[in-house]
Amino acid sequence: MFGVKIVTNKQEKMICNTFGISKPKPFQKKVITDLSDGKDVLGLARTSEGKSICFLSMITLHPNGLLIGILPTVALMRDLVQRCEDNKIRVSCLYSGNTENTTVIERLTHRKLQAIFVAPERLSNPHLWKAIQRNSVHTVVVDEVHCLTEWGNEFRPMYRNIGKFIKDLPASPVIAAFSATVMPDDISYIVKSLHMKNPVIHIGKLKRSNLSLKKSFVKNDAARYAKVRKAIQKCGSKGKIVIYCTRVCDVEDMRDFLIEDCDISASEIALCHSRLSNRAEQEARFRSGEAHIMIATSAFGMGVNISDIRLIIVSQLPFSVASFYQMAGRAGRDGKRAKALLLWNDADFQMNLDIISDTDYRAVDAVNELYAICESSDDLHDAVIGCFAKGGV
Repeated sequence: MFGVKIVTNKQEKMICNTFGISKPKPFQKKVITDLSDGKDVLGLARTSEGKSICFLSMITLHPNGLLIGILPTVALMRDLVQRCEDNKIRVSCLYSGNTENTTVIERLTHRKLQAIFVAPERLSNPHLWKAIQRNSVHTVVVDEVHCLTEWGNEFRPMYRNIGKFIKDLPASPVIAAFSATVMPDDISYIVKSLHMKNPVIHIGKLKRSNLSLKKSFVKNDAARYAKVRKAIQKCGSKGKIVIYCTRVCDVEDMRDFLIEDCDISASEIALCHSRLSNRAEQEARFRSGEAHIMIATSAFGMGVNISDIRLIIVSQLPFSVASFYQMAGRAGRDGKRAKALLLWNDADFQMNLDIISDTDYRAVDAVNELYAICESSDDLHDAVIGCFAKGGV
């Protein structure tokens, strides 16, 4: 219905003018061409490849229709809304706690929006569904689609309902799914879950030349903390630092260590975990530079674009290769040199197995895969990239 078969030179120029780029990158051009031709697309590429321009371009090509973006975090929604508004695109977002939700639904009902960004949990809202019926939906975007495999069980189970939402739409919109970290074994699950029709899989560049990945075995917590202190001292005042911990209690222990043993002021430290009520304030302190160290669980970072992070310390073994690379990839987004250090030991591995259900075979396999890489691989970056879809190096 909405396919335009090819992207003409005039349309390409219009896209470039809208988003302030001289010309699309090869990855962008291929994805935009297929989406405009009405083909479903699964796009895998690193952050700097410009995945968002791929789907936002569909708004430029279909200014009278509606794009629905399904996103995992409010931060990511707000970032995209700001980007769209800067480019004169009529857009809004719907999420729990948004005081403007009623106004958003009203604007959508009267076809005043070109794009709406929502969390999966809002898809069951009957008012949203009724408003969508009054629009011509040309594209449904599922960004950070790896969350579908990581979060679709006990945590955020509404991810499992995205496919039903897409299937029930009155028209047959193009489906676009994007991530930097999708494992090969997960592709068929994503395609089936989202009811994608013979999607074209585009793999851009995944390895980042400015990012160094290193790992270090630590025999106990004393050795772990010593490595953290040394890494922070070596980084000095070069830029911001993020320290990832597995549990909330680990975040708090790390904060106490930095204050009591490293002589770092509490005012220089920001925290992010699920139990904090002032996460936005903490993030703002870190973004502004008031705090130059962020200690967080994996809750921090997705959809947060802070370009001058120079060092990521993953202080405990994460639950998967994909999770580790998501954390590491938040460093050096300004293109300058950055480093990610992974600290690990057998106790971390066992703790992760204890946390996840032993009936969740996919999760168990993911933990085992990262542990095996830590045990045997000399080049961590190449080993991690090698786990993702082939051809993306």
